[in-house]
Amino acid sequence: MLNDILKIIAKIPNEKKANLYSVIFLFIGIFGILLVNEASIYILKNTNDGNVNTKLPLFIGISFFIFVSIVLYFFLKTIAKKEQEARDKLTLFQKQEIEHSKLINFVLDNTADAIYWFKFDGKIVYVNDRLCKILGYEKEELLNQNITIIDKKFNDIEKIVIEKKKQFNYFESELTTKDGKTFPCFIAANYFSSSEKEEFICAFARDITEQKRKEQIIKSSLEEKEILIKEIHHRVKNNLQILSSLLSMQKRREKNSEINTQLDKTRSRIYAISLVHEIIYKGDDLRFINMKQYLEELIEAMKEIYSLDENLDIFIESSEEINLGINNSVLVALVIHELFLNSIKHAFKNEERGRIDIFIIEENDEIIFGVKDNGVGCNIKKIEEKNSLGWQLIESIVKMQLEGDLEIENRDGFLCTIRYKIAGKK
Repeated sequence: MLNDILKIIAKIPNEKKANLYSVIFLFIGIFGILLVNEASIYILKNTNDGNVNTKLPLFIGISFFIFVSIVLYFFLKTIAKKEQEARDKLTLFQKQEIEHSKLINFVLDNTADAIYWFKFDGKIVYVNDRLCKILGYEKEELLNQNITIIDKKFNDIEKIVIEKKKQFNYFESELTTKDGKTFPCFIAANYFSSSEKEEFICAFARDITEQKRKEQIIKSSLEEKEILIKEIHHRVKNNLQILSSLLSMQKRREKNSEINTQLDKTRSRIYAISLVHEIIYKGDDLRFINMKQYLEELIEAMKEIYSLDENLDIFIESSEEINLGINNSVLVALVIHELFLNSIKHAFKNEERGRIDIFIIEENDEIIFGVKDNGVGCNIKKIEEKNSLGWQLIESIVKMQLEGDLEIENRDGFLCTIRYKIAGKK
């Protein structure tokens, strides 16, 4: 029970313990006086011979005070021991706190990041050694200064963090050194409030000057490589155009109409290939070709090469999102080229208005493309037996290079559909 009492007393603040002890002694003194007084009255009332022993109350009182003093002595000694233990624990805790604080300061001062805390009004309340080192300041020169002394973009960036009051805010900014130089840095700014309800922003800044320099080198290198690759595509396109021009010159000299037809086919095939290099040279993406743009330009060129009349309507069905790699773009275009040639040469035998539909779509994990016309149709068996150069080219591309399936139908004209698994798709 005594230990319980002592534990309760130990929890009482020191300034209140003195008052408690005074009250205890006061009650003990009053209690002692009352006890002596009662003992005296009791003795007087119970004395038979009328002779009062006046020393007896004094003896009782002295004995009581001696007893109480002994009890108080041990009581106060125990309290003093408990207080000493509490003081020792407090001293040890304070030492540990000091060591812990030293460790935290050591870590903060020797981290790779510059650290600074500031209040919402921009007043700097803490800086670490790293910040002072990279900016050229002493700590005393920065503490209690406004944040704009080191961060000229405070009004544009950090104030946004203050308004949002969110943790884990990341952004790029610039810090300014003592001599006025600025350098880029990556900043992680976190909002927090103290137990006293004071609000702060804790910022961790890392110098990214070297990173920016390397990024610029890489960017310049990539730009140079992109220019070189585009130049290669440009030269390939020019060389193919030279071949096309040579074939055109040969056609003008040639009297045989069959040879001229074959020269036109070869020219348009060359154009189908050179168009890929032209689109890459003019575009922003060196890896993929937008098939809708590609087919539109290819058909326009073929209209000019074969002098197609206005009685033929040509429609292209393709979504804007179908982008194929260079190799597949050429292969698909060559197949469509041959099918389109077949339609314009054989589908329409009279003066009626004709229609050719060219389509390329994506369905699940396949690319589906082909050509349909509303002409006279064809004899599928005769096409396979004839084994022309155009048909050989189509079968070779579809089955061996695209590894796809080819299907021919006579349904209100001619329809050829090719399917293959997506490869090289953007």
